[in-house]
Amino acid sequence: MTFKWYLLAIAPLTAIFSANAEAAVVAVMPVQGVNLSQGQCDAIGLLFTNAFARETNVAVASPLETRPLLAHGKTAQAAAAQLGAAEFVDLHAVQLENRVTLAGIRYGKDGNEVFRSETEASSLDDMEVAAARLARSLAWRQPIAFAPTVAPFQPLTADTSPIAPKSYPKAFGIKTAMIFPRSWSSSRTYSPMMSLQFDGRIGSRDSFIEIGAGAAIPTSSSSGSSEIQMGGIFAELGGSFYLSDGSIAPYLGGGVSPRLWFASQNINSGATCTVFGQAGLTFTRDSRARLYAELRFSQFVLGLSESQSSYYSSSGTYSSGGGTLYPMELSLQLGIGW
Repeated sequence: MTFKWYLLAIAPLTAIFSANAEAAVVAVMPVQGVNLSQGQCDAIGLLFTNAFARETNVAVASPLETRPLLAHGKTAQAAAAQLGAAEFVDLHAVQLENRVTLAGIRYGKDGNEVFRSETEASSLDDMEVAAARLARSLAWRQPIAFAPTVAPFQPLTADTSPIAPKSYPKAFGIKTAMIFPRSWSSSRTYSPMMSLQFDGRIGSRDSFIEIGAGAAIPTSSSSGSSEIQMGGIFAELGGSFYLSDGSIAPYLGGGVSPRLWFASQNINSGATCTVFGQAGLTFTRDSRARLYAELRFSQFVLGLSESQSSYYSSSGTYSSGGGTLYPMELSLQLGIGW
């Protein structure tokens, strides 16, 4: 299909974009082109608008809505504000021989730059793929990391049916922690622990489900210590949500951690379980390698049972132990995922 046919195929969408202009979340400014006609620039703008709307599943105002406002002397920021858009996108296209370079800059409502990206099309006939590639990069704020001559995903079609937002990239990696158990009511003390685990995060850019499995060992192994030394293997299942939209973003969450645990000081080994709440900070939210740190509070809900012991004296028989311990844990965790 030639580029003029792309323009004819997406022309009916202009009426839909006009009808939704008042509800626009993002406004796309007219394409600023070099060695391109006005009609070609309009077609590129509409292809990008359609791709960005599909990628984010929000209403997007096309250059056909923003151009009249700019013609009356308004700035791009003022035009976006008049349409009720929270963000706007500037597009630039340059054609050299057959190859076309397409660049976009995404701005916030305050006019500050959010993210910029650039891609290439081998010809105008490949512009639909290039526009979709640029839309994905700007929507998720991720650099384009593949060769522009290779199509990384199937081109978008020109139908107007809404689709669900794309899943945020998964992150699988490792996490380590220092764990400090404490007792609520008894006088028993515990040795600190350190842990290493697999950690996986699956979800959207706003929230994620966390799965994990690993092992913990006590930092002290002295047989003469009065501290309870415990550890073992564990699994985790939880979820968290982000509190801000930036690349560096705090989050809150919680979950459950079943365990197969061992302990000293006449504490019975076996299955136990904790529930936890956590507050964390992701330092590289939109990068392929994500670094994060967490402060976690865990509470045993299936306790550790003490073995009952007896001893004899001249005044009779005495028993000790036989209770159940429900310690809490405070831990500092650091992780990386890809």
